[in-house]
Amino acid sequence: MVDIQQLSLSFDGRDDVLQDVNLSLREGEFLAVVGPSGCGKTTLLNLCAGLVELPVGQRLTVAGHAPRLGSANVAYMLARDSLLPWASALDNAAFGLKVRGMAPSQARTIAANMLQRVGLRGFEQSLPKALSHGMRQRVALARTFAMNSPLLLMDEPFGALDAQTKLHLQDLLLQLCHESHRTVMLVTHDLAEAVALSDRVIVMSSRPGRIIADLQVPLPRPRSIRELQTNDAFHHMYQQVWRYLESGWAQHEG
Repeated sequence: MVDIQQLSLSFDGRDDVLQDVNLSLREGEFLAVVGPSGCGKTTLLNLCAGLVELPVGQRLTVAGHAPRLGSANVAYMLARDSLLPWASALDNAAFGLKVRGMAPSQARTIAANMLQRVGLRGFEQSLPKALSHGMRQRVALARTFAMNSPLLLMDEPFGALDAQTKLHLQDLLLQLCHESHRTVMLVTHDLAEAVALSDRVIVMSSRPGRIIADLQVPLPRPRSIRELQTNDAFHHMYQQVWRYLESGWAQHEG
């Protein structure tokens, strides 16, 4: 689904962001990317989405093609819900489908089903200001999955939520991914989230970002986020990711 070979990126020829990044993401795989702030994690997502122009001579393909802005192969869930404040939950959830040219009635039908799936039945006509932060993120999640793109890019989607709401939405994300067999690239600063959700965890160094570890997560699916809290393998994996993250900091400071 994603193939990156020896990718390096700098802005204005001076500010090195990424250095010699090699990464392959298989169809149906869930990949988490962790690393220090400013190491290029979000830039990596933006490159895959076509939001940052790929430098000449660099190789990055998504579903076999060069990244293209607005590609139907990609759906992007940002750290903020980015809901239209004047639109209902239903219209917000249908927005991506309408932008892609789907008939409004069909888009609203699909969006209504997704809102029900994320636990917002009865809130279809609510404006964002009437919804809690967690409910707004559910709308954003519904909008992302409604688009039916094979690759989902997710940039800290639950980072600003309280602990209980975050755990609930992580479980919901696992269920949706299991049912729809999507490929996911998730950027997060939450190491527990990275381990609990993913099949692999990529650890990046401080800027310029390099991949210093590519770790398989030895946890069977389906998973329960709550049950993982008492799972020894989960905690061992967390400690392994943390050690690599610390080593990346130490190399930068040294």
